[in-house]
Amino acid sequence: MTGFPPAVRAIIQERSQGVCEFCGKQRGVEIHHRRPRGAGGSKRADTNTASNGLHLCSECHRWAESHRTEALLAGVLVLQIDSPLKAAVLYRGTYVHLDDAGNLVEKAA
Repeated sequence: MTGFPPAVRAIIQERSQGVCEFCGKQRGVEIHHRRPRGAGGSKRADTNTASNGLHLCSECHRWAESHRTEALLAGVLVLQIDSPLKAAVLYRGTYVHLDDAGNLVEKAA
């Protein structure tokens, strides 16, 4: 598998309501893998799930790819050893968890 299947893309796009899930200011145009696939893709079952995807504007997607340390701290990127379900993400200014049904779950204190 190398990309999000159409049903998962639809869940992510519905969750975003067409707006960048990081900045919340621009239109979402690209679906970003929080835990990168790596060269040649990935066979891990959770690679192409909604919790591993973010609908980003082009600017935020470029930022995530070029500012990896900050993107990791914000949960926009997830380490290979981590699960996207368990990694909180800074979602439009608030840290939340994403589930695979397209829900935002408040981060436990």
